[in-house]
Amino acid sequence: MNILIPHSWLLEHLDTDASPKEIQRLLSLSGPSIERIYQKDGEAVYDIEVTTNRVDSMSVRGIAREAAVILKQAGRKTELQPLSNPQFESNNQLPIPKIENNPVFCKRIICIVLSNIQHNPTPALMAKRLTQIDQNIHDAAIDITNYVSHELGHPCHAFDYDKIMKLGGVIKVKEAAAGKKFITLDKEEYQTVGGEIVFENDQGEIIDFPAIKGTANTAVDNSTNNILFWIESLSAEKVRFGSMSHAIRTVAAQLNEKNVDPYLAEPVLRRAVELYQQFCNAKVASEIYDDFPTPPQMQPVAVTKQKVSTYLGIELENQIITNILKSLGCTVDWKNDSTFQVTPPTFRPDLTIPADIIEELARIYGYHHLPSALMATAIPLTKPENSFFNTEARIKQFLADLGWQEVYTYSMVSEQIALESGCPIDQHLKLQNPLTEDRVYLRRSVLPSLNEVLDNNPEHPDLSVFEIANVYHPQSNELPDEVLMLTLLSPQSYRQSRGVLETLLKQFFITDLIVTPTSETEAAIQIIQNAEQIEIGKVVRLDFRIGFAIEMRKLQPLLKNHPRYQPLAKSAPIKEDLTFQFPSQTTIGIVTSAIKSASNLVKTVELKEIYEQNFTFTMTYNHQTQSLSSAEVEPIRKAIVQILTERFQGKLIGSLQ
Repeated sequence: MNILIPHSWLLEHLDTDASPKEIQRLLSLSGPSIERIYQKDGEAVYDIEVTTNRVDSMSVRGIAREAAVILKQAGRKTELQPLSNPQFESNNQLPIPKIENNPVFCKRIICIVLSNIQHNPTPALMAKRLTQIDQNIHDAAIDITNYVSHELGHPCHAFDYDKIMKLGGVIKVKEAAAGKKFITLDKEEYQTVGGEIVFENDQGEIIDFPAIKGTANTAVDNSTNNILFWIESLSAEKVRFGSMSHAIRTVAAQLNEKNVDPYLAEPVLRRAVELYQQFCNAKVASEIYDDFPTPPQMQPVAVTKQKVSTYLGIELENQIITNILKSLGCTVDWKNDSTFQVTPPTFRPDLTIPADIIEELARIYGYHHLPSALMATAIPLTKPENSFFNTEARIKQFLADLGWQEVYTYSMVSEQIALESGCPIDQHLKLQNPLTEDRVYLRRSVLPSLNEVLDNNPEHPDLSVFEIANVYHPQSNELPDEVLMLTLLSPQSYRQSRGVLETLLKQFFITDLIVTPTSETEAAIQIIQNAEQIEIGKVVRLDFRIGFAIEMRKLQPLLKNHPRYQPLAKSAPIKEDLTFQFPSQTTIGIVTSAIKSASNLVKTVELKEIYEQNFTFTMTYNHQTQSLSSAEVEPIRKAIVQILTERFQGKLIGSLQ
């Protein structure tokens, strides 16, 4: 996520003698990366990349706070300017609307009523800075909210106070029911999906889509006389859900969904009131309303000096550790000479474990100041177990050349997808801290994931997909058994899909493939190797799709990079066709194997033609050293007919000569 900051605006919060180029170099070494500096309206503007876990740096004040620490550590004369705390008196002219909060969803609500709003043009300096950061210009009453949000880092909102009161004077924090319509302030109509957080009045009408975008029925316009200046701190998960559900990706949503510090709300309110008084001649018409039921408490993190030394490769003095962490706003409590406890400030919710603290020490001390050292041991030359990089590359390239699409799906799956693997849910590993609530189980089969991909792409009905990925089988008191699987899924017929698999295996000189049914929807895939049948996976019918799941660790030892030499036969082969009629659902692959088992003189069997339930096979008979006569082939032919008649209820079409 990037933020734009004009140099002069940064200097209102940062007293430094460093030039823009020096600020760019030093910050990029140890903090937010300043990707470029460009000139706009005669001034240097920083284009700064901030990592998503550092919402505290997504403001002018946040970058100034980082720069003050980093520049001072680099030896530059730098101080963070104190944040003003303007005070004001209220005439108590207008009452605060009735607010019904739900602390489960909303951690803090702070607001104030401002009266006598004059719609003056946005002051030149404010308009210039908003233009420099690519914001639109309206008038001062509207632009102040955008200006203060960018300056201090907490989104805020201005309601038309009189519209709120005409709609009942009540603001309810609610989880929306599905199907309720609302119109945003840019006149776009939306309908709730259910589960978003909205503000409603007593009649159930949505009057705001909080932390994301305002609604037209309470928006400030040219007729607004009184403003309800408002800040809420909603559940980050709920903001993310609402924003993504409706594809409304405002700056406010992007900040609020990253746990912006609720303690920032009051400084933002006081700064905004100061600007409204200065540029809109506003009067403070109420006391500050502040509902902050459970202020967050930062948890201390215990760190040892030994761990710091292990991670950094050097031993930092206690005073250096203390100075760095205190400059970042942390409280440091030394338990003894080798152990200390760090309590982060509320604007740093990303500092939760010792590694986070050590990373802060490293970047402020300077990565470039850490010693370079060779590894204490030799670089390992052994190949990781069960790694088949060359084989994987050949398989992927071959299937892609045939028009199959490689996909990458999540290893974490929902309960529904996990159950589709055929294993009970209690035989799946469940994460205690999943990234999302809908994907909490480690999968035991890739097929349901591929099936989900095809279900989500109905516009491509002929799409065939494959993936090489791990599945995870639980082991008692052990880490899961990670099994690398080659998984294919296609809407093609079974014969077409099997043909692809057989052709793929032929690239590795495997020709003896047997598929043995184990149930109505599954069959075992086996390869004949030295007269032994080795099971490598299974074929599964999923509705109207055919899937293959093959274990790479079982397949890999059977693969060859070149064919095995076999001397040419000194005699001519005999070829003949036989046609049989079979009952429906007969597995032709097993029939082919049965034909081969009739005699070792049957060298190849090919399915030549299919008409309804009639199947024509081409058999090749051959002896390595002598030519076969018709009399010698006749008993083999009879044996084939007998096997197919007795085992598969096959009926020979025609008669034997």
